[in-house]
Amino acid sequence: MKKVKIYLRSISSDKEHKLSLFDSNGNGGINELETVVFAGDEVVWKTDYKSGIKEITKIYSKEGKKNVFKKITKKNKKGFSLKIPKDAKGKEAYGIDYLTKDGKEIKIDPVLKIKPPPQENGDDN
Repeated sequence: MKKVKIYLRSISSDKEHKLSLFDSNGNGGINELETVVFAGDEVVWKTDYKSGIKEITKIYSKEGKKNVFKKITKKNKKGFSLKIPKDAKGKEAYGIDYLTKDGKEIKIDPVLKIKPPPQENGDDN
């Protein structure tokens, strides 16, 4: 079990707001990111240094089945966190809603992917 952090930074391009995301696994993207975690891990979303984000307002599942987001994300002073259920499998799209420093509301749709434990696929490598 480990903690995976996802850092958020609002960026402007041609007067359009976009979200730069990067995680502690070394992955990054603009407006989309697939973060790979194991069942039982904790995921933490927080703003990056000089993020341009006034507040992360909501992080939620975009799918009806809620395999990964069985529990509601917890909001704290620095962002949100989610404990991945031990029985979670597959991947799930989710939404991030945030306010920029100038008060504009932005919505982005990244993905969390659950990596199966090595013993589950019968491969020892």
